[in-house]
Amino acid sequence: MHVNLLFKKIAALIPCLLLTVALNAQTVTKAFRSVPLKTVLEEVERQTGYSILFENEDVDVSRPVTATFKDATLQTVLDTVLDKSLRYPVKGGGKLVSISRRSPVSAPTAPNGEMTVAGTVISSADNQPIVGANIYVEGTNVGTTTDAGGNYKLTVPASAKTVTVSFLGYDTKKISVRDIHLFKLITLADASNKLEDVVVVGFGVQKKESLVGAVQSVKPSDLQTSSSNLSTSFSGKIAGVIAVQKSGEPGADGANFWIRGISTFGSGQSPLLILDGVEITNQMLNNIPPETIESFSVLKDATATALYGSRGANGVMIITTKNGRDSEKMTINLRAEFGASAPTRVPKVADGITYMETFNEARTTRGEKPYYSNEKIMGTKLGLDPYVYPNVDWYDMLFKDCTFNQNFNFNMTGGAKKIDYFLNASVYNENGIMRKPEASKFDTNINAQKYLFQANVSADATKTTRVSLKMNTQLHYRHAPIQSVSDLFAYAMTGMPCEFPATLPGEESDTFVRFGTNNAWNSGFFTNPYAQLCRGYGDQFRGHFTSALTVNQNLDFITKGLSATGMATFYNRVYSAVYRSFTPFMYQLTDYNIDEAGNYSYTSNSTNTGTTYLGTTRGKDGYRELAFQAKIDYARTFGKHDVGATIVYMQKERNMNISDEQEYAALPYRQQGLAGRVTYGFDKRYLFEANFGYNGSENFAAGKRFGFFPSVAVGWVISNEPFWKGIKEQVNLFKLRASYGLVGNDVISKDYADRFPYLTTVDMGQGYDVYIGNNFERKYGPILSVYGNPNATWEESRKLDIGVEIGLFDSLNIIFDWFKEKRSGIFMQRTSLPSTFGMSGITPWANIGKVDNSGVDISVDYNKAFSKDLILSLRGTFTYAHNEIVEMDEPKYKWAYQYKAGHPINSIQCLIAEGLFRDEEEIASSPSQDIYATTYPIRPGDVKYRDLNDDKIIDDNDMCWTGNPTVPEIIYGFGFSLKYKGFDCSAFFQGQGKVSILMYNYHPFATAATPGSGLMQWIADEHWSEDDPNPKALYPRLSPLWNNNNTKASTLYVRNGKMLRLKTAEIGYTYKKMRVYVSGTNLLTFAPFKYWDPEKGSGNGLGYPLQRTYNLGFQFNF
Repeated sequence: MHVNLLFKKIAALIPCLLLTVALNAQTVTKAFRSVPLKTVLEEVERQTGYSILFENEDVDVSRPVTATFKDATLQTVLDTVLDKSLRYPVKGGGKLVSISRRSPVSAPTAPNGEMTVAGTVISSADNQPIVGANIYVEGTNVGTTTDAGGNYKLTVPASAKTVTVSFLGYDTKKISVRDIHLFKLITLADASNKLEDVVVVGFGVQKKESLVGAVQSVKPSDLQTSSSNLSTSFSGKIAGVIAVQKSGEPGADGANFWIRGISTFGSGQSPLLILDGVEITNQMLNNIPPETIESFSVLKDATATALYGSRGANGVMIITTKNGRDSEKMTINLRAEFGASAPTRVPKVADGITYMETFNEARTTRGEKPYYSNEKIMGTKLGLDPYVYPNVDWYDMLFKDCTFNQNFNFNMTGGAKKIDYFLNASVYNENGIMRKPEASKFDTNINAQKYLFQANVSADATKTTRVSLKMNTQLHYRHAPIQSVSDLFAYAMTGMPCEFPATLPGEESDTFVRFGTNNAWNSGFFTNPYAQLCRGYGDQFRGHFTSALTVNQNLDFITKGLSATGMATFYNRVYSAVYRSFTPFMYQLTDYNIDEAGNYSYTSNSTNTGTTYLGTTRGKDGYRELAFQAKIDYARTFGKHDVGATIVYMQKERNMNISDEQEYAALPYRQQGLAGRVTYGFDKRYLFEANFGYNGSENFAAGKRFGFFPSVAVGWVISNEPFWKGIKEQVNLFKLRASYGLVGNDVISKDYADRFPYLTTVDMGQGYDVYIGNNFERKYGPILSVYGNPNATWEESRKLDIGVEIGLFDSLNIIFDWFKEKRSGIFMQRTSLPSTFGMSGITPWANIGKVDNSGVDISVDYNKAFSKDLILSLRGTFTYAHNEIVEMDEPKYKWAYQYKAGHPINSIQCLIAEGLFRDEEEIASSPSQDIYATTYPIRPGDVKYRDLNDDKIIDDNDMCWTGNPTVPEIIYGFGFSLKYKGFDCSAFFQGQGKVSILMYNYHPFATAATPGSGLMQWIADEHWSEDDPNPKALYPRLSPLWNNNNTKASTLYVRNGKMLRLKTAEIGYTYKKMRVYVSGTNLLTFAPFKYWDPEKGSGNGLGYPLQRTYNLGFQFNF
């Protein structure tokens, strides 16, 4: 019995062995690149001698195949090129291969024949799940949509044959119900002309493969941020963008950003921002919810920006919001997020005891008597009485440890064949870390509320005409203390803890709060930070409204590939504010008594006249802008020749909604221009593009108003060359490109009075003082207030870019760009004219500056779907941008190191510190610093400076430009996202380098203007002292008053501002149509600078701190 069983097994194996031997008998050597399957099978027949039979309904012979074989067996070839649902038994004596469909794997079926399929839909571009994709059974109304994780589940009727998967912006995929294994992981390719990706560029789109300009396309998912300000997500995520965030104040925490760094020391440094064809401000950009963004493109080189002429010199950001789509079912997405935020780092302030002891040391080390008595210090240590012996933690009185925020987003997408729509509504509620003071009847914490709406509708008016309307509304309400929040933070950090209490006890008849104060050390009275918080509040409203009406007309009836587009846009910005405040009643403790029981009684005197009512002031501002644009496009392919052309006319007028006495502010701002682009590509290998912008600006005199800004670019897609086929599978893309062009800038100054630099202004009837003989007399008459320059014209920028794009294994993409920019004709007012020239304060504007800017930007991304359940994405960017002033108008200095030319724009000018003086002997043998010894003589422990000009005297002539600039020259970032089944996690690190922090205005006990100021704990801990005379101490010998020698800007106070930060981290889980996630921002910071958050940069760190946030979110998809 066992023998028969073994025999049957051997007999069953023999056909399999024969099939394997037969299939391995012949080999195939050939490289196939996007050729039909039929061609591949014919080549296999030719090389192996086999005949291959199949039914057309089973095998899609037109399906393109890309594969390379070398001495590959027939079995290896067929396993590679055939669908896994096919089988190929050998018939007819071993020389006939018959391809047929396997018996389908059955899905779970119901008694009525229905079956259930489930899986995940992802994008081929980055392997990320597609949320809201439509999966429906053809010919029925049965369908569903994917959830937040791209997952779906669908019950298929027994009669169904095909399931369709679709999503806006992707190619529709149809799957046979018999191919049950294909439902587990469905990959959709980006939809565009002939399956090629497109990128949004100036006034249109271009095929990604044929793009020769430096354009960075950013995924909207990369712009997700817990802040309501979009620009906080830029740093490290967009190659070529330098971005730094200086404040965490709700509603005002947007980042400062520049495309490829700073190329001019003039006023126009910001990039041009375009939303759906409308030019917008940084503030409006910050209010755009990432959920509404369809595409985000950053235009960096001359080819990409030349079409914008005068507006594109500093780069362009183009944001396009989502459109609706033709779908069987409307898609609804809902997100709710709840978060907590706390400062990343707050400078530590010395308490009252440390303050008094250290201040006494500062006086005694300068030969003065102690100021604070031992009795006061001891009473404060023992905490005897908070009014007599105050020890106030001003920061704790004004600020909380954390606060809570909420934000919600809702959108719906849908449409039919002739009309589609996208609607979005977002709400942000952000609170500050200010406390609600017990001494106030109203809340003075920051509360910023944003209500954001997007409505996009498109319709086919005719078969060749499409009309679309995009409307964006942003409403921003902000409630805050009437005193600047940054000022309140500075008051809390610099307020003296031991001079006076926050409040004093009042009398029963008081109808007000007695706020504490004391005699200032020079005159007047000290500022009470708590009173400043309590004294009032302001309510501000900002509204931004944009509308863009676009008509697209297909003109194929004239010639194929021709189309026309007309656009009318409107932008309105409004601002209004109401401020309400009172004058606090300030009191000074003048005496106290202690009874036998140890109880204190107090006598206090008023130091001012307060008010018990709220006074009101108002503010308003705003402007409106109307623009028109007309465009004709032509795009056509003739065999291997791709030809394209665009011509655009545009005009814009902006009017201020303000009442201003300055005539120039009331005049409208007008711009007009013509732009064009011509593109040519041969066989997807050789690419050429030429652009021009011809723009007019009213800022200049007739004959100087119009500027012509051309550019040219070439590209070579080496990977499409025939000789590349051997490594096409490994290196799927290798493209070289180069561009050179000219762009302009007409921004002169932010001051309205500087709008027309060619005009000379004379003020009549003005008074001026003159000497007539020996008599000093006041005369009246005309005065020259603005000296015009009729030769003022465009600031110009010549940009060169060389780029390389590499794609490896269809998973890893690398983009490298080297750029160089030469900016000339930069606007500035002359500083080299002596006062005796008679033009002080009215020197004309002129095109007299030059700056060179160069660097590299790199982006790397890797996307791999290992299976339906495991998807990995890695990404990283690196940007280096170094500028150098070539020419600027400077006084004629005696020494070369005094000139700023040759240094970066944001360089630091300071003295070179050589440590601290060790002893009197070193002071005597060193160059004299007596010019700075205005308050105290130079002593051991004071700062020693280098004599750069060897004149044996240290003075301001020894100041030089040194170190890295205060704006980072290097910004980088790297991160990952990982999805496994229902779980997902991601993290992103952001870093900066080649940046200096100059510490200033933080010195203890006094400011340059007034004595009496706080003390940072690090100065109390790390200063030079007679008990510890460390010449390498981080802070010099203390002084009770402002010490001019020790407070000079010097390298002693310059620190390395480099850092690495865990910018974001997120963990989520998706269940059916719901996703739950927790996320955080600014979680960890690694930096050598420890005194405040290094991203805040130079200064004293006494501004509203950056925030670390923790969020819990819920996403629903229907």
